[in-house]
Amino acid sequence: MLGLTTYLHRNGHRSVVAVDPRGALSARLCQQGLLSCPLRVRNHLDVFAGYRLRRLVRTGGYDIVHFHTARAHALSPWLRGLPVKRLVTRRMDYPIQPGRMTHLLYDQSVDMVVAISHGVESALLAGGVSPVRIRRIPSGIETARFLPTEHRRQQMRTALGIEPHEQMVLMVGALTERKGHNSLFSAAYMLQERGVRLRYVVCGDGSLQANLEAQVRTLGLQKIVHFTGFISEVTDYLAAADIFVHVPLWEGLGVAIIEALATGLPVVASRVGGIPELLDDQMTGLLVPSQDAAALAIAIERLVHNPHWARTLGTKGQAFVQAQFDVSVMAQANESLYNELLSRPRV
Repeated sequence: MLGLTTYLHRNGHRSVVAVDPRGALSARLCQQGLLSCPLRVRNHLDVFAGYRLRRLVRTGGYDIVHFHTARAHALSPWLRGLPVKRLVTRRMDYPIQPGRMTHLLYDQSVDMVVAISHGVESALLAGGVSPVRIRRIPSGIETARFLPTEHRRQQMRTALGIEPHEQMVLMVGALTERKGHNSLFSAAYMLQERGVRLRYVVCGDGSLQANLEAQVRTLGLQKIVHFTGFISEVTDYLAAADIFVHVPLWEGLGVAIIEALATGLPVVASRVGGIPELLDDQMTGLLVPSQDAAALAIAIERLVHNPHWARTLGTKGQAFVQAQFDVSVMAQANESLYNELLSRPRV
């Protein structure tokens, strides 16, 4: 969202983000001198937010309204009848139930639906959304920001107490069931039993933190697993890592993987959702079945014992995301879609 807004501003568009004034995005927009207006959406049925959004759009002289979250998308019916084009970006690949509400939100209240992956597109089609209303535009990041330096690497590894000869496995994500942390810890136990002793750093917080910490203690891994809690900036942790693991039960695309690839890390990830669109198995990363700790352990061990191959995977993955998933590629695709929508006659 921030990258898209920055791109639009640099290219002469007036782009205003309606955002919760208490959130991190509002602060980041302000820091970068980008336009925003306060709009708190309490839930999917927030009548006040819907009324305020309609008033903002009606009086603001806008051409396009782009919804970026499910809660924002729920406000789209409030804009019916106004002379603006409307679109929504969908990032999750969980099923959509066909029915009147889906028809209202996806067929009647927006002109186009942006899917960030084939997996998300498939979920939309299965939910009854017309294929002519779907455009696939993958997420993007500022890839140059993730290029590591030796100074950043050593500084973070020192802060984490990781010795130069130790290999660090990094996992980033909310501590929730769908992210699959339990698979990583089970794999870590198997590897330790086989004499492969690694260091594991887990970034994020969430409802399962106490349970996952208990699992680590039960498996006897507390000396090699470090929970950082929530972090606002992941680049230094990526720079310090040697292997990146991302094994969710489902995933729309996996921006965390894109960031890891941009850093040049070898990645092991679940073969779910849009992840296979990011990783060509054995070429730019390794794919394993979801919730298969044994397969995950084998994949990690292969990288540990073949460092040259691991570096090759990382280098190829880095080149791939720089060409296909840079924020400029995503933003240009959205800009082209905006122009296409504006060229259509109003109905």
